Amino acid sequence: MEKTLLQSLSPRFVGWHDSGAVLHTDSRQSYGRRVVEHYEIEYIVFSRSGCIVTNGIPVQTIPQSVFLRSPGMEVEGIGVYRSLFVEFDLNDGADRLQALDRLTPVLFNGEELDLDEAFFLGLALPAQPELWQLLDWKAKLLRLLAVLLRQGGASPETAGQEGSAAVRRALRHIRRHYAEPITLEQLAGAAGYSSCYFCKLFKKVTQLTPLQYLVRYRLEQAKRRMLDSDEPLEAVMLEAGFHNYGYFWRAFREVYGFSPQAFRRQARQSPGQLTEPGRGIAESGSGCAGPWDLV
Repeated sequence: MEKTLLQSLSPRFVGWHDSGAVLHTDSRQSYGRRVVEHYEIEYIVFSRSGCIVTNGIPVQTIPQSVFLRSPGMEVEGIGVYRSLFVEFDLNDGADRLQALDRLTPVLFNGEELDLDEAFFLGLALPAQPELWQLLDWKAKLLRLLAVLLRQGGASPETAGQEGSAAVRRALRHIRRHYAEPITLEQLAGAAGYSSCYFCKLFKKVTQLTPLQYLVRYRLEQAKRRMLDSDEPLEAVMLEAGFHNYGYFWRAFREVYGFSPQAFRRQARQSPGQLTEPGRGIAESGSGCAGPWDLV
């Protein structure tokens, strides 16, 4: 059935979007929650504090990463980032391709796949395209689909709904217990997998290791408390699950580009005017070296 559909595949252009037209200035701003109507492929041009939540799984918007969304998914973009994405159908009907639907919402680093900003800019079409432009667009999109299917051709267990559901169980555990000590074994147990396999699965779905994700989640909780209350930073740190002020200070500065004190001060003096942060925890370390208590 799928091979028959592939043989007759004739992608139909629906729309092309540049989020830079309404670029956010605040990490808490949302592009709005919506249900996806068509297939979508999104390329992240740059990001300061962005996150895309797809079917309940938040994934950091790392520059040059590529997201794939299928009809029916619920999605919300939050924070400061710029992306380009194309909406399309597989043909004039409403056919679905299971091979695409099995892939995770976030896929790969575009640089490794020879996909860049220029390629995604080339997926835009004028209001009244000429015949050669339609053919050129279809050729580009078919090439893009081929690349994604080739690179994402893992087993359904690792790339499909079962893997995503397992990661969601681990994320629920983090949301409920982030202020408590959490071990890798606890998260793997909540997901229903061994620790080693869980690490690989979690990284594939979220692009972060479990440790990186937990640290980012705790930092986000601390940041909200800092902006919404006058609690001392030591109390904020403890309520967010950190128990070492030096570690909290370094992690906060690495992700947001400011010390906690400077961030709170500048956010209150000039909301929405924070400068671009540094490298960020998401790009450092593996976080899965062995059994650990997540600090």
